[in-house]
Amino acid sequence: MPYNAIDLFSGCGGMTEGLIHAGFRVVAAVEIDKFASETYRANHDRHGVTLFETDIRELQSEQIKELLGGEPLHLLAGCPPCQGFSSLRKKNRKKASKDSRNSLILEYYRMVEELEPICIMLENVPGIENYTLFKKVFSQLKKLGYNPQYKIVNVADYGVPQRRKRLVMTGSLLGPIDVLEGNSRLFTVRDYIGGLENVEVTTDPVHRRYPHHSEAVMERIRLTPPDGGSRRDLPDCYTLNCHRKEGVGFNDIYGRLRWDDVSSTITGGCLNPSKGRFLHPEENRCITAREAALLQTFRKTYIFPEDIPLTNLALMIGNALPPVFCEAQCANIRRKLDEIFMSDVFDADKRSEIMKKIKNKNTTPELFIRKILTSLGYKYRLSTKQLNCKPDIIFPAKKKAIFVNGCFWHGHNCKRGSLPKTNQGFWESKIHNNIIRDQKNYEECTQKGWDYLVIWQCEIKVSNVEELKKQLLNFLQ
Repeated sequence: MPYNAIDLFSGCGGMTEGLIHAGFRVVAAVEIDKFASETYRANHDRHGVTLFETDIRELQSEQIKELLGGEPLHLLAGCPPCQGFSSLRKKNRKKASKDSRNSLILEYYRMVEELEPICIMLENVPGIENYTLFKKVFSQLKKLGYNPQYKIVNVADYGVPQRRKRLVMTGSLLGPIDVLEGNSRLFTVRDYIGGLENVEVTTDPVHRRYPHHSEAVMERIRLTPPDGGSRRDLPDCYTLNCHRKEGVGFNDIYGRLRWDDVSSTITGGCLNPSKGRFLHPEENRCITAREAALLQTFRKTYIFPEDIPLTNLALMIGNALPPVFCEAQCANIRRKLDEIFMSDVFDADKRSEIMKKIKNKNTTPELFIRKILTSLGYKYRLSTKQLNCKPDIIFPAKKKAIFVNGCFWHGHNCKRGSLPKTNQGFWESKIHNNIIRDQKNYEECTQKGWDYLVIWQCEIKVSNVEELKKQLLNFLQ
């Protein structure tokens, strides 16, 4: 079964890349920034993801539920904007900087409460741990039964060639999910950008994008020793007055990366050497946009539109979540889902208890059809003793029954009914048994003199309301 996921605050798509590689079907994403949205669409429209390019505070959960079409939401992932909690913005104080985006974590909670996902995952900077609203959300998630827990980890332990600490929170209605511990071997700057072609001859437009400086700045760069040199290695006459004061930090600015070590954290200033250690290990230039994206573990073919201003491009790449790290955490959650849906580790009673937590009645498609029937003036019932099978909507006086079928679970011959590529034997058998059961249900209706109508999930959409009305009227009249 393709597990459904939603990516909130998606940026240019780092989390979505990780979700897809971990085997999730990303149904929808939410992002307000126009440049990040443009990049997201360029890479993920082909995956059929619906991107809501809007302020999440204006997004109604019903819009997402309609896309799910009654299927469960297996994972709600998100990374609310973290600028107010970052150590740089806080200047190492415990208190978060005032930033209107700090409260967006409440929007993540709102979506959890309204969409009722089976599993949740939130990622952010470690500084959010001490934030009042984070503590409040964590407490509320406990009350909802998500068994939340969090841990601060370093992405370098998961195969990302970069020092970058993240807070990861996981939770599930099916029981606790431990945050995955990283145990990957160390990947270095050389591993990820050592083999790239020279910027002067590259055909990759993203690799040609890097800042060009005045001669004075270029002289400082040329004098910086290769493979890890910094501003402290320059002759005293090149020390800026602002750096001569006692206690001045930011020693990494105008520093070179080291070939055989991880990079410093790729931030929103990654294409500006005055913002950190972002000089190439040996060439006299800042790293390029492609090099920064690779150090974030985006694939080399990831599309970044050429018309995005350099400052916005750097911000987008620096704010992104490393896909390789996200994939590891998402795969960990997928394994938990597989334990429930695809294995025999639970006895019948335990499995029944678990599945009761997942809604399979009053689904969005059923409610959609009921609403149409009410608008047409029909009164219906939801159960009857006249049939052993259980149609979704019944009209006992007319002896008519309606089955509202999910395309995947009932084996419909449409895009939604496609089987996942993994564990195909398991799913072929399961869906085949569902189809046989459906046929027996239809036969029972016929044998007892009932008419029945099957409405498929893929037919249920706002744009098809008039056709559905005609279909229902023809059946009921």
